[in-house]
Amino acid sequence: MMGQKVLASLLISCAFLGSSAVWAADLETNMKTLAKSTKAFAEAKDAANAKQQLVVMREAAVSSKQYLPHKLEGLPSENVKVKEYQAGLDQLVAEIDKVTVLVEQGQLDLAKTEAINLVKIRNENHKKFR
Repeated sequence: MMGQKVLASLLISCAFLGSSAVWAADLETNMKTLAKSTKAFAEAKDAANAKQQLVVMREAAVSSKQYLPHKLEGLPSENVKVKEYQAGLDQLVAEIDKVTVLVEQGQLDLAKTEAINLVKIRNENHKKFR
């Protein structure tokens, strides 16, 4: 009986620790996806490919909101730093949406110029939270 309780608590602990590692890995995966798609967007030759990359970037940015970077792990959602991190992702999503509208309007070159702000937002937030 005692052995079963120890085993159960060990399994629960491993599951918790494993899920924390998965969360960090998922955030890292999202950030890598954002980086690759940003580069692919900059190299896109047509609106369809550009739009596809923007969709991937938006999904990764939205997905990232459910995770915290290592620097913020363990902080409550009400914490100022956590709220700043979330606001940075919101800002990124808003800029992706702005660039998407330009692509949909057939203004790929202007969209690529506007997308420089995506890199600026990324750099600002990496300084704060990476």
